[in-house]
Amino acid sequence: MLENSIIASLLPASSLQEPEGRSRHQDKYSVLLPTYNKRENLPLIVWLLVKSFSESGINYEIIIIDNGSPDGTKDVTEQLEKIYGPLLRRREKKLGLGTTYIHGMEHAAGNHIVIMDADLSHHPKFIPEFIRKQK
Repeated sequence: MLENSIIASLLPASSLQEPEGRSRHQDKYSVLLPTYNKRENLPLIVWLLVKSFSESGINYEIIIIDNGSPDGTKDVTEQLEKIYGPLLRRREKKLGLGTTYIHGMEHAAGNHIVIMDADLSHHPKFIPEFIRKQK
């Protein structure tokens, strides 16, 4: 069941059309992680994402969209940015999951979007295989 939910979340970014003649090895995957009070999960989920993508050689970026979490999620993300580079796209308040994804997509540089939960319900180790199946 977990595999199906992640496959359903592996979407082409239709607004970011691939230039004609571009080869598949140049694909980039933008992972969107919406958060609200997820400071405890973020270090682990980001580390697992980096590990999975790095080991598979897949080009990626991680975009954390925080919805004004009062628990210090922003502070944890800022610490993670010192290690992994830019991650955070902050919103001042909780505005709903759908608009959170739209906000993340507006900042995505990839030509494919991976939508995940920051609560560890989707394990990143499956993503490289899903990408291979997608191709």
